Amino acid sequence: MTIEEVIKKYFPEATDASFERFGDGATNITYKVSIGEGDKKNEYILQKMNSSFDSLVMQDIWAVTEYLADEGFLTQRVVKTFSGELFLSDGEVWWKMLTFIPGKILSNVSSVAQAKEAGKLVGSFHKALINFKYEFQYQIPHFHDTDFIIKKLNQTLIENEVGEKYPHLKVLAGEVFDLYAELPKKVDLPTRVIHGDLKITNVIFNERGEKALALADLDTLMESTIAVELGDALRSWCMPGGEDTHEVRFDKDVYDNALSGYFSTADFLTPAEKESIPYGVKLITLELSARFITDAFNENYWVLDSSKYESLYEQNKKRAENQIAFLKEFKKYF
Repeated sequence: MTIEEVIKKYFPEATDASFERFGDGATNITYKVSIGEGDKKNEYILQKMNSSFDSLVMQDIWAVTEYLADEGFLTQRVVKTFSGELFLSDGEVWWKMLTFIPGKILSNVSSVAQAKEAGKLVGSFHKALINFKYEFQYQIPHFHDTDFIIKKLNQTLIENEVGEKYPHLKVLAGEVFDLYAELPKKVDLPTRVIHGDLKITNVIFNERGEKALALADLDTLMESTIAVELGDALRSWCMPGGEDTHEVRFDKDVYDNALSGYFSTADFLTPAEKESIPYGVKLITLELSARFITDAFNENYWVLDSSKYESLYEQNKKRAENQIAFLKEFKKYF
């Protein structure tokens, strides 16, 4: 099904529709669709969904975004097909359409003010959903299931003892196992509705990059803990240069300001939740390290950035090394 045919399933009478690729996400293929011109132009986000997502997730996105909108929280909304469906499928792939929120997507956190703004928005998001009662219909299998991911890495090592990769990756995996063994085996925390993937590219800022407006990419909504949510966010926001950097460091100022912003709006937190945040950073950093090492063996999950690496093995090995180095820097403070 062509893009034009997909758009017609949503707007069959539109004669002035246009579209363009939008963003550089490596999971779903995203387009910005425009219907009309001038003051009458409406814009939408259309995504060809990765096969790792089941279309059941649309029921969750619909439920959460409708609730958020009723609470007065700015959010993308699901656009139904002309026939009233939450998504469009041609039997092989499926598509979703959302309303478009104008703004700017940042590639990294470049100031403490941006960190504070992002933190405030996430706190407001969590607070808006504090009384949301819903049974989620879909979750990516073993998403943020750190114990499962660590065990999968161990099994991958056992299955790949022969080969050139093994000696190098065994050392990295050993560091992950040792660091994971230092963490508490069980932390008793309440579950909340979380976004699940709060890298900074999923925060929509205004055009000047000064105010955080809304959250994007709601495919990973789930019930989990604040430790997992903020652990993932802060691991990402506080690593200048990102996963491919050649100079790994932990930005404590970004960390402190992000949490200052978050605490200013998330006034529902228990003391245990506040205390668990450094644990969450350690947990999710190790989780991602394990995922990178596993795919350095398998080379079948992450998308290769051919401008920086010659193979997925080299890419994932470097990213795992950087995550481990980041955690060691983080542990100097926590």
